Amino acid sequence: MDYQLNIEETSDISRKLHFIVAADEVRTELDKAFHDLKHKVRLPGFRPGKVPRNMLEARYGQQIRGEVSGRLIEASYREAVGELSVTGRPEVEARGEVKRDTDLTFTIAVQVRPEVTVKDHEGVAIELVKVQVTDADVTRMIDQRRSTQARIEEVKDERPVTEGDLVVVKLTLTKDGEELANEPGTMVHTTHEQYYPGVETLLIGLKTGESTEGEVTIGADAQFEHLAGVTCTVAMEVVSIQAHVVPELDDALAEELGFEGGVDGMTAAIRAELDGYANESRMGQARVKILERLVESNSFSIPDGMIDDQMGALVDELRMRRSYAGQDPKGLRLTDNQMADLRTRAEFAARASCILQGVARQENIEVSDEDVTAKVVEIAEARGQAVEAVQAMVAKEGADEMLRSRIEEEKTIEWLYARAKVTEVDAPSEIAAPAASSESTAAPEWNAKMKKDDLLAVAKQMGLTVNTK
Repeated sequence: MDYQLNIEETSDISRKLHFIVAADEVRTELDKAFHDLKHKVRLPGFRPGKVPRNMLEARYGQQIRGEVSGRLIEASYREAVGELSVTGRPEVEARGEVKRDTDLTFTIAVQVRPEVTVKDHEGVAIELVKVQVTDADVTRMIDQRRSTQARIEEVKDERPVTEGDLVVVKLTLTKDGEELANEPGTMVHTTHEQYYPGVETLLIGLKTGESTEGEVTIGADAQFEHLAGVTCTVAMEVVSIQAHVVPELDDALAEELGFEGGVDGMTAAIRAELDGYANESRMGQARVKILERLVESNSFSIPDGMIDDQMGALVDELRMRRSYAGQDPKGLRLTDNQMADLRTRAEFAARASCILQGVARQENIEVSDEDVTAKVVEIAEARGQAVEAVQAMVAKEGADEMLRSRIEEEKTIEWLYARAKVTEVDAPSEIAAPAASSESTAAPEWNAKMKKDDLLAVAKQMGLTVNTK
């Protein structure tokens, strides 16, 4: 493309690109457009391909010149913009007329990613809450694993119904002398009753064979919609009591749960697992706090386009979490306050990304081919896919540069952490395995903030995290 470009710096994050496309380029593109049109258009009295150029100019000139203008602007912009870190949508502010033997002039306004010189980045002072795994934490996790093997058994002794039991009852519901339900045998869950919610309150303390009667308002979420919210008289007799029985921990149960070495092996493995969670928690704290300090101490303008990109990434993550929870991601609805909170987080993410890029440049932190290969292997192992499959995905989506950018951010935050001045403070310790996140906009932390497109389809499901091993 034959054009001249003059870049005007209107602010530290704004540029105006002034283009002059040579008349020869304009003439060539116009001639091609009219040639193509001549072989497509059908006009009365003319054979296909024989419509005179002047007639095409008269009828379709404005349309053709508009199309040619658009193509020339797009082609020259795409070629020129490769040297700039443009973010957001470009805006054509002025354009000249397309004439056959005249240069085409136009101006495009863009925002660019700021090149930040980061100050005070070495030896950042942060406080981290001590996260230690206690014996109580290990016992709690073991109990959680034991509970997965719970069995439902009939209560044989004389104990009464307690919360959590499943109770087989004879049940009748009446209102003003009219019978609403008659169950000769139905199961009532004393904590999660779905069909007659509310009746379970009458069962606590009863023994097998005992009866009760009382007035109950059936819960509004009852599966039997005609009973929802109805106040009625309930009569029940306890036929049998079923209880969840958690097996005692022994070597056989430990091996059944997938642990080698019996109880001792299970205990050691769970402690190591919790130590891993504690380390992840520490690293998570460190990432956020280091970036918070650097964002506070380094002031610079940030393009709206970068914030919009991060907003999109955060909303995508919330939708993904809904999907993982078995919910329709299209059903995500955010309030104005939640959107404002996301905007704040997105701006932080954009600023942190610029700061990390600045530190990497200042400290000559580079990404090698070996780093990329190691990350691809890490993603493949985490997803249970072949390395070749992940490599093919990266190549197909043209995501190599994006992957390298994410790895550079990871290496830079590790560099900052290794040189940070860390003070540990005491706090109550209660370590547990990470739970599924809710739709709170507070859920995505540093790793989510730093993601843009999450390595497209690959890292959207996997994520790119700092290797803490």
